[in-house]
Amino acid sequence: MKGRTAHCDWKSAPQKQPAPCDRYKHACSICRGFLYLYGGRNTGSLRDFWRYSIVKNEWEMLDCSRDAPEELEEHSMVAYKGTLYIFGGMVDSAFTQAKTPLWMYDIDSARWTECRNVPAETESSAPTNRRGHSAVVYLSSMCIYGGYFGIRGISQEFWTFHFDTKKWSCVSTSSHNTGPGPRHGHSAVVYHTGMYLFGGLMGLSEQKDLWKWDFVSSSWSNIRTSHGPAPVVGHASVVFKDSMLIFGGGISNSQPSDDLWKYHFHTQSWK
Repeated sequence: MKGRTAHCDWKSAPQKQPAPCDRYKHACSICRGFLYLYGGRNTGSLRDFWRYSIVKNEWEMLDCSRDAPEELEEHSMVAYKGTLYIFGGMVDSAFTQAKTPLWMYDIDSARWTECRNVPAETESSAPTNRRGHSAVVYLSSMCIYGGYFGIRGISQEFWTFHFDTKKWSCVSTSSHNTGPGPRHGHSAVVYHTGMYLFGGLMGLSEQKDLWKWDFVSSSWSNIRTSHGPAPVVGHASVVFKDSMLIFGGGISNSQPSDDLWKYHFHTQSWK
């Protein structure tokens, strides 16, 4: 049952100063008991880097000078073995159209590195800059789907970045008939050997479809359910135990939603 009709025990965590300003279009990731946050938008694009201690309920502003990313919006952040990986989010321009924007932050040394190992000389070698894509970690790779290129349109590319080799590979660019098709503002999570992708924007239309990418068979399948969330874009998804929790988002020209939905992987049902 969605959060509006079911009992949800939300608690506000009073923020001690210093703390990040209000924002949206930012990226977050959990690593070693800390929440890391980078960039986003307030009245303008932001270029700040924060770490939140879940135990102490304290924010700490971290260094984002030198080789750190520039101002980013609708980028992605994932964590793997003590390193944060930020991809995309740059302003669309002639320069960024030919750039693979990937940065790594080593938590132990507190150092940023821009990954220049594989320049995007052609679109087949590595993904170019985009916004509103999804990024998840499966085994020793980061998997990126979709996003938009500004005036160049929406992507249906599916890429993997191999952490150990620092190499990109294109998984698929399947059409909407065999996969999610071109979209952005969707969400994606990994559960066991599958990546579950929900909602987002295709053209000017918000979606409410749920797709599964099977890493073993390398194939897409559309999961059809009798009911579930309304069409939504810009929401957030996480895995908790055997379920995917989806919160927030909305549709164009309307107030953001405060609905909370739970999808159970075993029963393939929403509540």
